[in-house]
Amino acid sequence: AYVSTAASPFSDAMAEKAMELIGGNIRRFVARRTDLEAAEAMLTGSLFAGIAFSFARLGNVHAMSHPVSAFFNVAHGVANAVLPVIAEYNALADHGRYLKIYNYISPILAYEDEFEPLMLMDAIRELNEDIGIPEDLTTAIRQAKKGEDISDEEIESKIDAMADDAMKSGNIAVNPRSSRKQDIVELYHKAL
Repeated sequence: AYVSTAASPFSDAMAEKAMELIGGNIRRFVARRTDLEAAEAMLTGSLFAGIAFSFARLGNVHAMSHPVSAFFNVAHGVANAVLPVIAEYNALADHGRYLKIYNYISPILAYEDEFEPLMLMDAIRELNEDIGIPEDLTTAIRQAKKGEDISDEEIESKIDAMADDAMKSGNIAVNPRSSRKQDIVELYHKAL
């Protein structure tokens, strides 16, 4: 919602508060699920995030994660998290938002004069590692299939259909960087 082309000052305020609460507490909450203060921050942050995206919608991450969940039964949150390649893809369209997002999720703050938008992708990968999210889409799919033998070829064979489904999502239209089906196919391949 924060990088959506449909973002507004209201959705930005909701998204920023969501990132502050979630970014500042997710590692702590995952480390100890009985930490009520961290749990409250996560729940409240989730509420603000929901308000933000109900006003600004979402982009390629959500458009692409829904088919991953439908085709391979990967939990929606995990399917979103294993797609940091989209942050790299959208970096060309960044206009200062990536630095703010980075500072909400990274334990080490960055300053404008030293920040490069691609640093956000590294911060997302670090956060994923810290909280136990698989490092790539293939691993997430195999974990979701819980022991079923699924080949790389079987995963690859679904990419075109998943890209078709992703392109039907209205979220593609508000992604900060324009996307064609071929872009979505390439992003899926990079995420594997």
